Amino acid sequence: MPRYRAVVTDLDNTLYPWVDFIVPSLEAMVASLVTTTGLPRIRIVQALKAVYTKYESNEYPFAIQESGLFEPYQADFDSFDALVVRPAREAFRSARVRYLHPYPGVPQTLDALRRARLKVIGLTDAPRNAAELRLKHLKLDGHFDALYTLPAFPLPENVDPEIRRKEEAGHYRSRTPVVELPRDAEKPSPAGLARILADFGLDGREVLYVGDNVKKDMPVAHANGATGVWAEYGTYVSGEYRERLAVISAKSVTRRHVADETTTRWPLTISSFVQVLDVAASPPPARAGTKARRARKRLPR
Repeated sequence: MPRYRAVVTDLDNTLYPWVDFIVPSLEAMVASLVTTTGLPRIRIVQALKAVYTKYESNEYPFAIQESGLFEPYQADFDSFDALVVRPAREAFRSARVRYLHPYPGVPQTLDALRRARLKVIGLTDAPRNAAELRLKHLKLDGHFDALYTLPAFPLPENVDPEIRRKEEAGHYRSRTPVVELPRDAEKPSPAGLARILADFGLDGREVLYVGDNVKKDMPVAHANGATGVWAEYGTYVSGEYRERLAVISAKSVTRRHVADETTTRWPLTISSFVQVLDVAASPPPARAGTKARRARKRLPR
């Protein structure tokens, strides 16, 4: 009987609630900047939002020193870094520790899938730096066979020397092998999953693809012949958090990370990541005409 050989899964809002962590973390960072610079909150938010829009990511880690906030202090980055950037970075990190956690049962489910000899592969539209760091923070980087991401952010000229040293030493790298995809492989492009199938020698029918965005993730599965599993629970984002995210996030960034509220459905839907185990235990849907072709092969010549 045919069986699944791999589970490919999205990360943000599929393995953990991205919005629930990024909103309070960014707000904590902004509050720190208000304190250290004495500038109005609106000016700080607009300065950061301009950088996030440029890089099309709320997770560009060097937004403060690349924003207009740094312009008056360009002659002395070291003081700006010590008195402004580091406290803000620590405020963000402390909030991340408090709010970033996997959905219930995620580590156990990933382990169970690998014990069942399925490959477990991450496919995300996040840049490599952010994706790797999140998996390390969540202690999930040992639960994957590979992680496929968008390109990493390069280090800017003005950066804490300790960060540069750690980056060169591989301190921020995860235990999971990482493949950086070209930027045009962002979902709903099917290219990322197609690359995974080629790299692992998989047929699309042997793969479960799990994701929270019915408009971006499910077309990827369909185009590659994989079984799409819609993580509907990842769309449960409060209106308040959507509004708070919109204050500092460009619309294009929000679309990348947060599924739109929509009436569009997908046939195979789960309300918890744990349910992937039940789906994986079922045989893949048969390709049309497969039984007939096999029967013909058994006929004597």
